Amino acid sequence: MLMMLVVFLLTGCGAGASDTKKEPGTIAADDGAQTDSKQDRLALIEAAQIDDVPSAAEELSSLIKTFKSAVESDDRDEAVRQAERMAALWKSLGEKAGSAQPEKLQQIASDLGGVLEAVHATEWDKTRLIDLDYSLYQGFRDVKPALTNEFIG
Repeated sequence: MLMMLVVFLLTGCGAGASDTKKEPGTIAADDGAQTDSKQDRLALIEAAQIDDVPSAAEELSSLIKTFKSAVESDDRDEAVRQAERMAALWKSLGEKAGSAQPEKLQQIASDLGGVLEAVHATEWDKTRLIDLDYSLYQGFRDVKPALTNEFIG
């Protein structure tokens, strides 16, 4: 229960202060100010609306796998787009994961926060981005079966 509260608080628990609608996966309140921690950028991402959990889990898996290619090819725009979409999907999927493997849920949130922070950095640290992506891959690989099994038939 405590871990769910922590995840809930870290991913943003309230309605935004603005009535402006944003696309899911975009930063909801980025006024150009630097964030204090990697969790702050994750909190700014609006959750994606998910109608089909298994499909959303597959999309997240695919993005995690292709993110490395965007980083390796220095495609910053694509890497940012993918990172923000991964975060939006995770914010919705993480809520649906319930209390399954709380340490993995926290790891995924932390890794995504780190990815968001790193893709928006002035100077890219490709090694860090690839390491975070790999950690994200491992964490989500462990959580994905619980998500897909719970929501299939």
